[in-house]
Amino acid sequence: MIDGIIIGGGASGLICGIEAARRGKHCIIIEQKEKAGKKLYATGNGKCNFANRQLGGNRYHSVEASGMEQIAQVITDETCASVEAFFKEIGVPNVERQGYLYPRSEQAAALVHALEQVFLQYHGKLVCNERVDRIQFMKERNVFQVKTGNHEYIGKKLVLATGGMAAPHLGSDGSGYALAKQLGHKVTACVPALCGLKCKERGWNRLQGVRAKGTVRLWQNNRQMGEDSGEIQFTQYGVSGIVIFNLARYASLGLRNNQTIWLEVDLLPDYTSKELLQELLDLQKSCGYRRCIDILAGFLPEKLAIYVMEKCKIAMDNQLADMSDKEISHIVANGKQMRIQIIDTNTFEQAQVTAGGVSLQEIHMETMESKIQPGCYLTGELLDADGDCGGYNLMWAWETGRRAGRNL
Repeated sequence: MIDGIIIGGGASGLICGIEAARRGKHCIIIEQKEKAGKKLYATGNGKCNFANRQLGGNRYHSVEASGMEQIAQVITDETCASVEAFFKEIGVPNVERQGYLYPRSEQAAALVHALEQVFLQYHGKLVCNERVDRIQFMKERNVFQVKTGNHEYIGKKLVLATGGMAAPHLGSDGSGYALAKQLGHKVTACVPALCGLKCKERGWNRLQGVRAKGTVRLWQNNRQMGEDSGEIQFTQYGVSGIVIFNLARYASLGLRNNQTIWLEVDLLPDYTSKELLQELLDLQKSCGYRRCIDILAGFLPEKLAIYVMEKCKIAMDNQLADMSDKEISHIVANGKQMRIQIIDTNTFEQAQVTAGGVSLQEIHMETMESKIQPGCYLTGELLDADGDCGGYNLMWAWETGRRAGRNL
């Protein structure tokens, strides 16, 4: 008889297996891909940013507002230190960059290999290339029956660590939600998060490749939903980069509900509008003979400066001295509050994580055991919790997986 059947060999599944196996439990991990940790290998462009010491601010989110209280029960001030200590213990030292933690080798493979080897050392069993089609709690025997295409497994306890819907080519194809529903769980709306946003603007493809630092605010109709600052990457379809990724969940949820989504982009956050206006007026006096576009290109990347001029409907050959106060004010307004309408997000294929999932109201957060089906535990991205870029989603996976493994 298997003590614990863990469905999913990703971050939370592997660490769950280790915590259970090192406590003497006979555990098996069933992974549908050809090897465990497929998504981990791709994390952080192969460098695997596995944790973050900067936990201040609202780094986590939940589709259900009530989920934030549950998340706070799992992610505490001690979480990063605990995760860091765990990986040092199994032979994965780290290097820190502004609070972001990576394996010292900067190789995701080193972390995955360590997890797999430790699990096997404790006599855990890993089965790959097997997709779970059905699960059932057999009440008369008080066990779980797990069926794949070729096999049937019977276990005392069950862990759903399947991941969400983001990056299905790496194994997170949403199949875990169907399994959770088989046991009676509720699944919230699930949308792409940590992904690029597509815009409506004409001629946007000319900005492809431009990078600029700024502050971005996301608006749903007339309500500001989020704000972040950092590097914005302009793409052929819209905007990308960490600052955009961190706001994408709000766009996804708003668009799903047929709301109008806008980005308000401050391309010159180091200036107030008043300071920028005065700077341009002073330059108008000192070097008014120069073209406005050439002056603006001193503040912004040239392609972006041209785009601002076009939005203001100002001719490219206009000298600064010939500009009216109204035209200069218009440039300031577009530089400080450029409005971009968002019409779509990138798909789950390009997303890093899922916003939404199994309701946290149905989980005992101290153990990750289901309130709906005792003996079943749910972890990681399958749950209605998503974090910002920077290792936060992996910290959620590690901590929920460890809690489940300890309590099997």
